[in-house]
Amino acid sequence: MRFHFPRQPYDDHLALSDYYATVESGQMDVVALQVVTVGLEATEKFEKMQAANDYTEAYFTHGLAVQTAEATANYLHEHIRRELGLSEDQGKRYSWGYPAIPELEDHFKVFQLLPGAETELGMSLATSGQLVPEQSTAAIIVHHKDAKYYSVGESRVEQLMK
Repeated sequence: MRFHFPRQPYDDHLALSDYYATVESGQMDVVALQVVTVGLEATEKFEKMQAANDYTEAYFTHGLAVQTAEATANYLHEHIRRELGLSEDQGKRYSWGYPAIPELEDHFKVFQLLPGAETELGMSLATSGQLVPEQSTAAIIVHHKDAKYYSVGESRVEQLMK
């Protein structure tokens, strides 16, 4: 399985692939992928509250579900760090659809590599690659000591100024 990580067209010209050993190096490297979800029940509860015009509670519930998914992803990231013997500040978690890897299509590859996302967690993907249920995350954990967050595209401000 191969992932395509776009290269930053400015600044340091970073790509996530820079943080891994090349095939030509002959070195063994490790990659960690994760998917988490709070489950479809959170979406169903939100939709029921919306239908009942209980918008305030619906949005509080939605926010709690999103934050719970994010907290779970962070917990698993910390677990992976411990398993790899890394310090608490080493490595980063990158999710598809965000600045370093903006395209969602690789979610289909992640689901092939982690079939439990569908069979055990009840998750699925929209035709666009968006995670279902919405209160879910998928990420690649980069363990390299120099990993940092960056963007491969224009900033949101630059996009809005067009």
